[in-house]
Amino acid sequence: MIRVKHRTYTLIPWPWRVMRWVQVPEDLEFTLYDVIQPPGRGIEVPGTPEDAARWKVAHDAYDGLLSHAEDVVRHAHGVRCRPGFMVDMRSVRLRRYDLIPGRRARSRRLFAECRTLMRAAEEAYRPVLEEIEARLAEAPADPAA
Repeated sequence: MIRVKHRTYTLIPWPWRVMRWVQVPEDLEFTLYDVIQPPGRGIEVPGTPEDAARWKVAHDAYDGLLSHAEDVVRHAHGVRCRPGFMVDMRSVRLRRYDLIPGRRARSRRLFAECRTLMRAAEEAYRPVLEEIEARLAEAPADPAA
């Protein structure tokens, strides 16, 4: 048996709510299944250790591609990560990016590119997602839940 945990990936909201000229698309939510070790909480799904390893590799690649696409769009909007006091990294917004002419159109184009990258990653992960969801459907209901 393999333990999986459902997770939804969405964009980090902080920089976008202070940039009034940025319109974040609403449809950037993605479903992932984290493969977790037995001591953790999760849903048990029938499968072999090879399935678990394959799902973990696919999950890590998918999560990495989603994070990369988000990092690219944040960087293009002038959001930088820097070392912070008592935290590993903190986000800093460069104000000069607010002065770029045509910033709304540029932002829409950047988010369209981000959406394209994220949807391509989603399509690569889709076979694993469908396999996990099919096994969840055939798994017996958990009486403790």
